[in-house]
Amino acid sequence: MKQPPYLYEQLYLTRYTFVSEGQKRIRKVVDFSLFGIIDTYNLAFGDLLPDGSIDDEVNSNNGDIVRVLSTVVAILKDFTAANSRANIVFTGSTEGRMRLYTRILRTYYATFVKEFEIKAIVMQGDNYVEVEFDSRGWGYAVFIIKRKM
Repeated sequence: MKQPPYLYEQLYLTRYTFVSEGQKRIRKVVDFSLFGIIDTYNLAFGDLLPDGSIDDEVNSNNGDIVRVLSTVVAILKDFTAANSRANIVFTGSTEGRMRLYTRILRTYYATFVKEFEIKAIVMQGDNYVEVEFDSRGWGYAVFIIKRKM
């Protein structure tokens, strides 16, 4: 991505934080939690709440979305460099966020595929099916990212 990432801190193996410095200073968190399948982690991202939980539905409107997302990508790279077998799954907490994530993957696809395999889950009939991410496609339910070996 074109914006440099914010400096981030790895609190422990699966949690990173950084501060969004737009109109306000907002502490953000990226958390990787085991998904119940070997080497598969869910990526959660949002504002860090005082109790340590994540608000992944808030719309901060802090004026720095590109830099925030650049930081999330940098954290994803850091985590998968240390956990090269990890499959990272993520989805948007809202339909608007899912469209945003799809647009980002489409826009930076040529860059991302140099380092990552990108797959997605789509609904076909009554079933969810894993497919290769297509930079021209829409309608994805979940994204799956894995660092290339």
